[in-house]
Amino acid sequence: MSVGSFAADPAFPQLKIATNPGLMKQTFRTHLRPVGGKVYDIQDCRLIRLRYRQDSRCFLLYTLRLVERDTDRERDVQVTGIIYAQKNKAEQTLRKLKATDPRQEIPDGWLTFEPVSFVPELEMLVQVFPYDHRLPTLPHLAAGPPPELEPLLLARFGPGDWRVEAWNIEPVRYRDQGAVLRYTAKARNAATGRRREKSFYAKVYRHEKGEQTYQTLCALWRRTSTREGFSVVRPVAYLSELRALILEEAPGRPLDDILLRESDTTGAVRRVAKALAAFNQGDAPETTQRHLLADEVTVLERAGRVLGQACPHLRLEVESIIEGVLGGLQEVPPVPTHRHLSPDHIFVDGDRTTFIDLDFFAKADPVLDPAHLLARLAMPALFPIRPERTHAAAREFAEEYFAHVPGAWQDRLPFHYAGTLLKAAQGFFRRQAPGWPDRIATLLEEARASLAGRVW
Repeated sequence: MSVGSFAADPAFPQLKIATNPGLMKQTFRTHLRPVGGKVYDIQDCRLIRLRYRQDSRCFLLYTLRLVERDTDRERDVQVTGIIYAQKNKAEQTLRKLKATDPRQEIPDGWLTFEPVSFVPELEMLVQVFPYDHRLPTLPHLAAGPPPELEPLLLARFGPGDWRVEAWNIEPVRYRDQGAVLRYTAKARNAATGRRREKSFYAKVYRHEKGEQTYQTLCALWRRTSTREGFSVVRPVAYLSELRALILEEAPGRPLDDILLRESDTTGAVRRVAKALAAFNQGDAPETTQRHLLADEVTVLERAGRVLGQACPHLRLEVESIIEGVLGGLQEVPPVPTHRHLSPDHIFVDGDRTTFIDLDFFAKADPVLDPAHLLARLAMPALFPIRPERTHAAAREFAEEYFAHVPGAWQDRLPFHYAGTLLKAAQGFFRRQAPGWPDRIATLLEEARASLAGRVW
């Protein structure tokens, strides 16, 4: 198989072709039909994400590099392919979607190919961004902020009669579970003539999760905006009919950018550690859901199944690591926990730290947060700098964080760190990162070392 050690699955024999970018470039050249009288050359195809559910379906996300023949203009377009285990389901789904005339939903500026099509030899349903039948409001939001939202956004420019001169809309992230768009407004104050540019983010959800996140952010913002040291990204609105959460842009720079560009990161890393310690020991809204030990067991077991499918030869090792993690943990009083913390979810602005992307926020074991962050620092592929620098940053963070929390928390770090590495390992497979089998093996080795006490 072209995907390394991924075992062939008789339910999805098409994966041998679908996971080969070279073959899929030819497939898309054959089956994608341009619209609007334009002709595109597909110059490149990259597989950037694979979500595999055994005996159910496969979701594949590709990025195509297009060149418009008449103008030589280049652009990237994201295309999803869905393969179902059930015979004829893709073709049946296509017929239902075609009946809704999906092209009429797509803004003219986004139209390249027919929004939805079918590859018969792969039995694959193909969708071209921003069309996604599981995110039906995405095309409407890709057209720009709806009229009812614009006054709320302009109010964030400050006092005065601000008027939008132009909107720029960019896709920031796209997954099978949701998407994020960046709205950048160029506005002018009608009274003074002053011009400003300000960005906002629209997070589009499949379900009503966005409303829950909005309520959580509102409560956390009110509690943290007056505190020194840390806050959360400021919510603007939740548009229930569009299932979209609108957010302000976080102030400052993301921690991953600081780690990449600054020669001395000690101050920033220690400020982040102190802010996270305060975040984990703060208050949570009354309605906050709980993520208990049983829930973490479910997450780890799911990650184990994915890794077992991706790397069958490592299945016993993965099971051994999960057993070691669970053997070292016990139920603890749950407190506010981000649960999805990484350097790009932390913004530093002077002495203030802002946390973003709180969709997984819950009352949980707080050591999940430092474990997540430290695991990200342990992945050299994410930071093209000398490993000793990231290791030094990890040590400084851990030293500062555990100096500001109860001592018993540090005893759980080796176990949560190993578990987080396991969860991160499945991410390399899902993203189809180059050399993912070797990267998974490296993270599993680090997890074993953590359980053996050779890391922390």
